Amino acid sequence: MSGQVNTGEREYLRMTFNERIQHFLLLSSFIVLILTGFGLKFPEAFWVKWIVFIIGENAFEARGIVHRIAGGVMIVASLYHLYYILFTVRGKQLVRDFWPKKQDITDFKNSMLYLIGKRETRPKFGRFSYIERMEYWAVVWGTIVMGATGTVLWFENIFLKFTTNEGMDIATAVHYYEAILASLAILVWHFYFVFLNPDVYPMNKASFKGFLTREEMEKEHPLELEEIEGVETEESKGMNELDDSKNDNIEELIIDEGKKETDDVSKKETEVMVKNKTEFKDNHGEDE
Repeated sequence: MSGQVNTGEREYLRMTFNERIQHFLLLSSFIVLILTGFGLKFPEAFWVKWIVFIIGENAFEARGIVHRIAGGVMIVASLYHLYYILFTVRGKQLVRDFWPKKQDITDFKNSMLYLIGKRETRPKFGRFSYIERMEYWAVVWGTIVMGATGTVLWFENIFLKFTTNEGMDIATAVHYYEAILASLAILVWHFYFVFLNPDVYPMNKASFKGFLTREEMEKEHPLELEEIEGVETEESKGMNELDDSKNDNIEELIIDEGKKETDDVSKKETEVMVKNKTEFKDNHGEDE
């Protein structure tokens, strides 16, 4: 749950700086991989010719180097993300929140009913909707497949001993078609929800600034907002009860101190009376 609140205007934490860096590395390396990968597959495409015109005769040689560097960045970023979700508190919570739930099926059905006009209100989502969960696990799957097949193709001389030519052909085909699928998923699906979705248009800025406003939370993650405010209410109630308890303890302490002082005074008065009485007896005894 992203319950931390930024100072100043009421804003709710969506992505920490660490998570934004991970997202940036994944996004930038993915875009470079798309351009350099399809640039090799479709050298006659108009946008490839523009790249060749800008870079010069060494464009294709540079393409291979840049493609491998971008692949290395993506693999390193993915390995760090694996560490993040396994060994950090927030990372572990991230996986729990991304894990598919039965409610996702109901939310999907209700969303479809809402879109075709059979339902007046759309379903409320928590930290992640069924759409975001599908995107996350699609990225996980795609990264594993692309990383594995890309490594086989990168170190062809090593893997050729074990895979033979047929294995290399299979790796090439899987790498290519998974690249198409991943590109469509990001460019059509993910970019729609980041840029064209009416709730966030012209852009969801959480991946850059890390926070969402209350209005954005109410539209996109109302259940999470209710959860955050519920926790804050409980914490505030607990603090009030603690303050009341402290006040009660202070009052009891004051009363105890007052009683102690009263007892001390009474004790001193008694001692004085006993002393006076003793002196009186002694004086009268001498007179007799």
